[in-house]
Amino acid sequence: MLGTYLFGLREGLEAGLIVFVLVAHLAGSGRRNAAGPVLAGAGAAVGVSLALGAALEFGPREPTPEARELIAGTLSIAAAALLTRTVFRTGRAALRGAEGSASGAGTEGSASGAGTEGSASGAGTEGSASGAGTGAGEVALGAGAGVSAVTAFLAVGREGPETAPFVWSSVRAASPSSAGGSFEPLTWVLLGLLTAALLGWLLHRVAVRTGRAGPSARTGGALLVMTAGVLASGVRDLQEARLLGGLADTAFDVSSAVPPDGWSGTFLGGALAFQPDPTVLQVTVWALYPVLALALFLSPIGSGPSARVKKQKATDEQAEGGASAGTTS
Repeated sequence: MLGTYLFGLREGLEAGLIVFVLVAHLAGSGRRNAAGPVLAGAGAAVGVSLALGAALEFGPREPTPEARELIAGTLSIAAAALLTRTVFRTGRAALRGAEGSASGAGTEGSASGAGTEGSASGAGTEGSASGAGTGAGEVALGAGAGVSAVTAFLAVGREGPETAPFVWSSVRAASPSSAGGSFEPLTWVLLGLLTAALLGWLLHRVAVRTGRAGPSARTGGALLVMTAGVLASGVRDLQEARLLGGLADTAFDVSSAVPPDGWSGTFLGGALAFQPDPTVLQVTVWALYPVLALALFLSPIGSGPSARVKKQKATDEQAEGGASAGTTS
């Protein structure tokens, strides 16, 4: 039953790791109440997946493999898009907060040399700039509870088309009416899922503790790397659904070194959505996405100064010009 346990472990890791890292990222970015919406979305995805899986397992009709891959691929790409949006939005909010602090400090310094009137004006400007920065950050971070829930729903729900039917087939095998019924398959797959949940929680604790110095950059970078695997996995699902071509164009095959049903393949597949025989298109997406996303996320040039900071700099220059004119006269 080791294969059944590893199946549950892999599927649980693919869904759970992203959820726990997402909670750590949002909490480190100022969303201390992020766990509620994220866990609610993940729980809803589990409930919907189990309900649909039961309907398909015990119902009169069963979807084709292409239909399942189409659903999984669509959900994976949608989840990757929302994960990217979340990481960049929280990163920009943190950047605006840092720019507001730096602008306030600069205004205070420039106003201190302009006399009592200039100092008072600078203090007022500093207060308004700091308040605007704080308010903008709170609005940006506080308005995303619904998006966080939907992101978690998609991240977990994308595993539903594959995991839920397997769980319900194990339930059917444990039924007394089933010939040679046994609880072993169901027990082992549930143990795999519980192990994945425990590992995800431990990773969350580590991410929170080690990321206090710079949580947005560290957990955001980890999320983007994991999102690359989600996106590439979605592309592969759409290829298997015959919506995209290139399924026969295998980039490489390391199945003998990293068997997908072994321990190494389970952990790599669960953490990074790694497949030992990816297609060329899948590898291309896998390689390009994290490079471009991390470059934009970590580079201050990519985000640029906000309009508010530009306006504040213009105000500072005018104040300095007026102070110089007063000294000359």
